[in-house]
Amino acid sequence: MILNQVDTYSRWPKIPHQNIQETEANIRNNIFKVPDASGALGRQLYFAVISATDPTQKVIGAVGINDLSPSPSIGYGIHPDFWGNGYMSEAVAGVVDAWWKLPRKEPEPELTAGTEKLFATCNKANIGSVKVLQKNGFEIINEVHLEGDTVALFALGRPSS
Repeated sequence: MILNQVDTYSRWPKIPHQNIQETEANIRNNIFKVPDASGALGRQLYFAVISATDPTQKVIGAVGINDLSPSPSIGYGIHPDFWGNGYMSEAVAGVVDAWWKLPRKEPEPELTAGTEKLFATCNKANIGSVKVLQKNGFEIINEVHLEGDTVALFALGRPSS
């Protein structure tokens, strides 16, 4: 049931990282604890976001696949000074593309194009985050009221080859 999965996907409530050390720890801790679609264990698909035009290469956010169980979910965050500049839309697009290109075991018959999904959640009031997901093809499949917020659950089906 999707309602029970929201807590797993979103680790609600989300609080922005207060410093780069929190972001770095988040990246280090996002290691898959269950086998991925290729059967490999212990992989990581989580990245720092850095502006290509910043010579200091300061980390401004992070993006990646949070977890594989019960289903793969993408997560991201960016420092408010960089909101609205398209960084996260581009970063999410890169992770989504990389996710679908990862090797997989022989697909289960029920996991054909469009049925295998990647999920995401965000506070529906977070218009910027909703737009990032929608620009990348995610669609709202459910909404849940949680701790005074409306949390939207998004899904994106595997594209056809």
